[in-house]
Amino acid sequence: MKYANQYVPVLKWKQGEQKALEALSSTVKEYVLPLLEIAPIDWDFENDVPKKSIDEHLLKIGETLTRSWGSHAPIFIDLEHIDATDRLSSGQHPLNFVLQEARTRDIRVIPVTSPQRDTAYQAEIIAAHQQDQNGICIRLKDDDFGDLHNNINRLLTQLAVNPNEVDLVLDYEYANPNDQTRTTLFITGIINSLPYLPDWRRVILCGTSFPTDLSSVSSNSIDQIERTEWLIWKRLIRSGAIARNPIFGDYVISNPAPFEADPRFINMSANIRYTGDDKFIIFKGRMIKRYGGNQYYQLAAQVVAHPEYSGSSFSAGDHYIQEVANNNDGPGNATNWRKAGTNHHITYVVNELSTLSSP
Repeated sequence: MKYANQYVPVLKWKQGEQKALEALSSTVKEYVLPLLEIAPIDWDFENDVPKKSIDEHLLKIGETLTRSWGSHAPIFIDLEHIDATDRLSSGQHPLNFVLQEARTRDIRVIPVTSPQRDTAYQAEIIAAHQQDQNGICIRLKDDDFGDLHNNINRLLTQLAVNPNEVDLVLDYEYANPNDQTRTTLFITGIINSLPYLPDWRRVILCGTSFPTDLSSVSSNSIDQIERTEWLIWKRLIRSGAIARNPIFGDYVISNPAPFEADPRFINMSANIRYTGDDKFIIFKGRMIKRYGGNQYYQLAAQVVAHPEYSGSSFSAGDHYIQEVANNNDGPGNATNWRKAGTNHHITYVVNELSTLSSP
């Protein structure tokens, strides 16, 4: 497999995303290298405490990884959203537990770190690299770009690794569609100023233009959001202005920010997020609490009738949309629709990359 053909979706490791990966075709999976973010522990707003202990939160991580991905290809796992002070009741570090669960199931994990992680986290990264020899992923974000050379060199020294053992993720997170040119110029500068540019095992660029919520989209409407991250990546690789073409990555149909609002006061509207050519197409209904979930039958029918619908055989997500539109399934809930939209998106991007890579 050529690295240029790989795709790195950044996924919040929740049920919808887990099921989306599980339902991918084996052909699509060959080109996918997921970066899984272990979600933060949900908060009990009524009692002002975490809903679970860290033991309970991670209890089924091995099962979900096996069911959703298996052992045929490596995955990145990042625990940046887990509190640095959290330890299991046994005293075990959460990263150590996750990696141990993966090992017992022959799942190849490339652990993710960054210059901002504490000493205990970095110690687990070092131990994992020595034991598993799967390499390390260094994920750089906005705070890391200012003193790029020193941040990278300090971390390489601390972890005792060479660049050829490291996958480097340049994560610019949210990209405002209005700032596409500015963001492109910024990324061009970052890539060309990277130390050891030819030597990294992989260089991955990821970001998204998907907003934190869909409040800007009117109820009972079909709207679209530019896929700025995709347009920037295509512009970069076609420009000849960068010294090494990065692998494409994105946040699929989500925003990078963790969901932290009190769900008791959220009035979510029924919506289907559907990836099209250079855009996210948003099919939005009205508030579910007031108007119910049966709205999804009509929304699914709108997707199927849309000129950019890929057809029921394109992916498992598209098949589900067709079945709901035909009243053979559904109406589904937020998890079902996250699964469908994510599964379609990953399949769509792999197909896009395949088309770009062909002679």
